[in-house]
Amino acid sequence: MKHIQGKLTTWLLSVNEANSGYFNIQSKLFVKQENSRLLSFTWVILALSVIIFPVYSSASNGDDLVQAAHAGNLPKVRSLLMKGANINQIGSKGKTPLMASSGEGHMEVVKFLLDNGAKVNLQPKKSLTSLMLASLKGHTGIVHALLAKGAEVNHEAKGGFTALIFASLHGHTGIVDALLKKFAKVNQQSRDGFTALVFASQGGHGGAVKSLLDKGAEVNHQTKKAVTTALVLASEGGHGEIVKALLDNGAKIDHQTKKGYTALMKASAYGYTEIVLILMDRGANLNLKNIHGATAEKLARQPHITTILKAASATK
Repeated sequence: MKHIQGKLTTWLLSVNEANSGYFNIQSKLFVKQENSRLLSFTWVILALSVIIFPVYSSASNGDDLVQAAHAGNLPKVRSLLMKGANINQIGSKGKTPLMASSGEGHMEVVKFLLDNGAKVNLQPKKSLTSLMLASLKGHTGIVHALLAKGAEVNHEAKGGFTALIFASLHGHTGIVDALLKKFAKVNQQSRDGFTALVFASQGGHGGAVKSLLDKGAEVNHQTKKAVTTALVLASEGGHGEIVKALLDNGAKIDHQTKKGYTALMKASAYGYTEIVLILMDRGANLNLKNIHGATAEKLARQPHITTILKAASATK
């Protein structure tokens, strides 16, 4: 019996040792596999960091530089460039540092960027160029600085707008003159057929109107949809001096828009007595009708204008 128990004990010990060895082997295999997985995961993280972090860093630095330029923070602009920021980086809002500083009127930043290689004519996705932004906002000094560095005056943004159109739209006469001296196309049209002269006349910007006319702007140009002219829009806006200037340069006094309106009808409807008298004195036709059959007299809202038109009609 003792002999049998001894053999059984010996067998159990051998099994236990075997199991112990097995579990030790399995444990080592498990550790090895986990180490292998951890190593693979580490390599993946490192690989992603190589790909992602430089892109993120570049985008972040680009935005930082654009924001510094937008704020006119020249020391920070210098610092970021010294740290390797791209001077022509396009920020998340589609602007370069030069575009941002030009639009905000930061002359020192603009000059610094231009002197350090900023590209003056960059135009991401047909956006507004640095010159367009400066022209739009009326930053005359910056416009001159950009032109001196070769800014292209006739670049078009979406919708066909140019620097000259933007400057004329807002009545920045000094900028209009500067652009015209650099051979800006005076009769360039927007997508809807508006020229610099049409916009300037509509806005009542007499100085810009004079400059454009002196450079040969087409006085009778018609827009595409409304088929209106500078004279009709100036009359509608009550801009008497511009009406005179346009007429002096050959504007057709009785031009009718797509809906049949003339300059006299617009001036009568909006109550601009001075312009009504100017147009009548220049021989405007009192009897023309719009598509609704209304004459200037019928469209007049103010009794004294109605009286003036009625009396004039009676004498003809």
